[in-house]
Amino acid sequence: MENLSFKSILMFMIFILLLNYSCRKDPDDNNKTGYTIALLSDIHYMDPSLLPDTTSSAFKEYLKSDGKLLAESDAIMKELVSELLAANPKPDLVLIPGDLTKDGELISHQSVSKYLTQLISGGIKVRVINGNHDINGIDSYKYIGSTTQKVPNIDAGEFKTIYENCGYSDALYSDPNSLSYVSEPLPGLWLIAIDDCKYWDGISYGLAVSGGIREETMTWIQARLAEAEAKGKTVFGMMHHGVLNHFTYQESLFKGFVVDSSSAVSDSLMNAGLGIMFTGHFHATDIVKKTSGKKFLFDIETGSTVCYPCPYRMMTWLKDSALIISTKNVTHIDYPLPAGQTFSDYILQRANLNVESLLALSNDEFSFTYEDAVIFAPRVRNAMLAHFAGDEKLYLTHEADSINMTVNRLGPDFFWLTPVCISIWTDLPPADNSLMIYLNSGGAY
Repeated sequence: MENLSFKSILMFMIFILLLNYSCRKDPDDNNKTGYTIALLSDIHYMDPSLLPDTTSSAFKEYLKSDGKLLAESDAIMKELVSELLAANPKPDLVLIPGDLTKDGELISHQSVSKYLTQLISGGIKVRVINGNHDINGIDSYKYIGSTTQKVPNIDAGEFKTIYENCGYSDALYSDPNSLSYVSEPLPGLWLIAIDDCKYWDGISYGLAVSGGIREETMTWIQARLAEAEAKGKTVFGMMHHGVLNHFTYQESLFKGFVVDSSSAVSDSLMNAGLGIMFTGHFHATDIVKKTSGKKFLFDIETGSTVCYPCPYRMMTWLKDSALIISTKNVTHIDYPLPAGQTFSDYILQRANLNVESLLALSNDEFSFTYEDAVIFAPRVRNAMLAHFAGDEKLYLTHEADSINMTVNRLGPDFFWLTPVCISIWTDLPPADNSLMIYLNSGGAY
C-alpha cells in the first residue's frame, strides 16, 4: 500500500462508494440513492437558417469580435444530444445555466427546444435558466453575403413558454419578479434556477454582460432555501453569472462576468444554506469555494460547448451524501473541417485567432495599441486557454518566464500585466475537472 499514490487510493475509495450506491438502487425511482446529472452551459446555438452561406463576409466580420463556434453550433448540439442519449448510465437530468442561443433569435430558441425535447423523449429531465444572450437580443441577425437582416427575438414571457417543459410547467414555486423558479427534478433534490439577467431594465441594456439579483428575488430565494431546509431537501442552485471570483483580478478586469455585489450575494446564499451553485457565462471550466464557519458555497462554473475545449460535465449525485463531478469534451462533430484536421485541432486553431484584435478593442480596460496587443497576445491566449480548460498548472510550463520577458519588452507602463496573467494561470482550489464534494461537510477531494 505504501507505494500507492494518494490519488490512486482516493479513486479506489470513490469506486467502492459508487459500487455501494449502485447496488442499493431500487426500481422505485423514489428509493434510488444515486442519480446522474449532465451539465451543459453557454451552448450559444445559432440556427443554420441564419447563415445560409458560411462564406458570408458579414458573418466573417462579426467573428472578428466573437470567436465562438457559431456556424458549428448545430453540429455540436446534435453531437451532445447523441452522446447524452447513448451515455451509460444515461443522465437522469440535464442542466443548462443560460445562453442557450447566439443572441436570442426566436428561430434559434425554437430549435434548441426541439433538441431538448429529444432528451425529454429519451427519458431525461431537462432544466434551463436564461442567460444574457437569450432575451431581448439586439444582435439577432441573419447573415446574407455582405449584409445582415434583423430577425425576431424573444421576450421573457416567450422564453418561459418555449421552455415550458424544461422547468416551468412543473415548478413548485415561480418568482413573480423574474424567471426564477424552484423544481424537484429528482426525488429529494430542489433546484433553484435563478434569473439574474438585466433584460428587465429595458432595451437600454440590450445584451447586458453584467447580471444582478433583484432584492425581491433574493428575498424569495431565501424563503425557498429556508423551506427546503425545514423539509430536509438537498438544494442545488443554477444561475448564469458567476457568484464568486475564479481568479484574483476577475471582477475588476472582466467586468460583468461575476454577479453584481458578488460578495454580498454569495454571503446571502451561503448563509441561507445553499452550498452548490452551477454557473456559466465566462466560458471557463473552473470550481472555487467560499467558507464561513461551517457554511460553504461552491461555484461550479462550466465552459461553453462552442468554445475551446467544448466541455460539459457528467456528475453523480449520491443522495444525502456527495456530488461527484467529471468533465468531458466534445471531440468530433459531423461538420466539414479543413483537410487533415481533427476537431480538437480545429477548435484550438480557432481559439488562437483574433486575440490581437480583441485586446486592441479593449482599450478601456487594457490601453493596448494594436502593436502592443500583437506582442502580448500569446501570453493572454495561453493564460485564457489554460483557464478555460481548468486545472491550470503554471509551474509545469515556461509561461512565467515568457510573461516576464514580454512585459519587460513592453516597458514599465505594462508591469501590472505580470501579476494579472499569473493570476489567470493560478488555479484557486479545489480541482476543476474531477472532484468529489461531500455535501454535509463541504469537503472536496
